[in-house]
Amino acid sequence: MMTGTPKVLIVDDEPGNVRLLEAMLTPLGVEAFTASSGSQALEMAARISPHTILLDISMPDMDGIEVCRRLKKGSTTRDIPIVFVTALSDVEDHAAAVEAGGIGFITKPVEPALVHASVRNAIRMKHLSDEVAELLRQRASLTRMLVHDMNNLLTVSLTCAQMMLSDETLPPSLLHYAAAIEKSNKEMQQMARSLLDVEKLESGAMEVSLKAVKLVELAEQRANLLVSQAADRGIRLELPKLAGEVSARADQYLLTRVLDNLIFNAIKFCPRQGSIEIHISEKEGMGEIAVTNDGPPVPKEFHERIFEKFAQVEVRQATERKGVGLGLTFCKMALQAMGGEISVESPVPGRQDGTRFVLRLPAGQI
Repeated sequence: MMTGTPKVLIVDDEPGNVRLLEAMLTPLGVEAFTASSGSQALEMAARISPHTILLDISMPDMDGIEVCRRLKKGSTTRDIPIVFVTALSDVEDHAAAVEAGGIGFITKPVEPALVHASVRNAIRMKHLSDEVAELLRQRASLTRMLVHDMNNLLTVSLTCAQMMLSDETLPPSLLHYAAAIEKSNKEMQQMARSLLDVEKLESGAMEVSLKAVKLVELAEQRANLLVSQAADRGIRLELPKLAGEVSARADQYLLTRVLDNLIFNAIKFCPRQGSIEIHISEKEGMGEIAVTNDGPPVPKEFHERIFEKFAQVEVRQATERKGVGLGLTFCKMALQAMGGEISVESPVPGRQDGTRFVLRLPAGQI
């Protein structure tokens, strides 16, 4: 959050303009810094972290629009509000400045009232931005602490359940309860993991490393890990078959988690004696994986909302899909982080039942 005297960086290659703006800022009680070129502005912005920047557009070495673009790409400077100071009146120049990330304009010759209002507004925006950043930091810290403590408790409970299951002297009724405890604990661990991953994706703390991933190979690997679980419920899980290979640009870890979520959900909601199919294809430059399961369809009005974190309770109440949770929220955010997308088709086209989740990622090599 903002503390101390607000800092304003004035960027202009004309010394007279700089002196004029410095004089106008005096009544505001801010600390003014100056830069006479675009390169100097980039260096100073990173060093002093100003609360706002008054940026001239027309400069010889690097124009203000390019300076703004570079500032918005920097992790420590992207949240600084930038107000352009310009004599230009061309609409295209103004549009380019807005696209670069500017929040407003002061037209030369400058008027003190407009300078004061623009700077106050920019400082207020920075103050609010800093408050939000601090709240997000506190939320992330709380989430990590809760997940850590939950996992510690779940590990104890899961270990006890597994010890009971390995005890051949226990009667079948107790073994049945122990198996239910083990299953519930594993699902809760998965929920805690998804909660942590969603928080990381929301805050930008999760690193995404894109490389070429062979979709058939990965899908076969994940399906093989769950095929016995499907068989235990009398469900036929068909492994993906494709003549040739489809590669997509993806983060291996994130895509693995997404596939595990989709296949696990398909098993959970597929009725006994039903089937699950995994299809892989390449369409219009996108690698596509479709996971289809038999069972009651998801009502059309929930096709978008099942991916929203804060809509999960409503979806569960309306559809009785008790397993709907953060997993689908994670899937959507993970695919967006990789430049992909996910959608649901339910009922499956050409049928009156079934649900199909389709994920798409840019195809090709890295």
